[in-house]
Amino acid sequence: MTGSGAQITLNVFSNCSEVDVRKIPVKETVESFFACFGRDIVARTVYFIDPSPFRRSYEAHRLRISEFHTPLGPFEIHYTYGLAFGYRKSIVLSETEYAFQLEHDWRFNAPLIRHSIENLVAAMRAGGIDHLRFNQHVNATSRYDVELEETSFASVPMLRTPMRSNNPHLIHVPTYHEKWLHLIDPARGRSKGVEENLWRVPNSAIYGPLNYPATIEHNDGRERLRKLGKKLGKPTFNFLIRSGAMEAAFEAEHFLKRRLGRA
Repeated sequence: MTGSGAQITLNVFSNCSEVDVRKIPVKETVESFFACFGRDIVARTVYFIDPSPFRRSYEAHRLRISEFHTPLGPFEIHYTYGLAFGYRKSIVLSETEYAFQLEHDWRFNAPLIRHSIENLVAAMRAGGIDHLRFNQHVNATSRYDVELEETSFASVPMLRTPMRSNNPHLIHVPTYHEKWLHLIDPARGRSKGVEENLWRVPNSAIYGPLNYPATIEHNDGRERLRKLGKKLGKPTFNFLIRSGAMEAAFEAEHFLKRRLGRA
């Protein structure tokens, strides 16, 4: 691993939540990251794609990522078996001292992020912070953000917190290797195997002081599936996913929209 911290690895976690892969907002998310922090800071971008729930979309999703990212710099793509599996793999593969962990459905509020990645890394080093995240809500005490303590390192204001989150965040890779890798559980679905397993571990922080506005916005890549799940009920929804009926319905919808020129 490089010791200078001059560059980081950008790890992007995605899945196949749509048959029409253009609806998966990974391109917009990566472009938002680069618009906020620049491209030069990233040594390479590594995509981790879970093929669930629509497995036949995997190849189209992979090709779309390849097409839009080729002009942006070095990248690679890995097949995974869920978010926690990919998250663990990202730590094992990272060759830089710091890595940015980014799910595929976020946008950065660049005017409110007033420090570069270099500034953030310097602050993490100064404060012994190994997880620094951005907040999708105002920085205030809530059930997700408890025991907040204002502090500042290397002129970067932040809040110490005992809670970790999969909101976009920077990590110190060697610390995750040595202390936290064994806690990440790929057997737990979605983000639970990372977030819930890493709650209450020390040296976590949130960017910005108390009452600072949200620095990121969630562009939920699974919103349509969530709404369907609530409408149909969990047993019916899970059966339709497992049987392939939901995928067939989405494919038929995509086909008809293309035929009608509405895709």
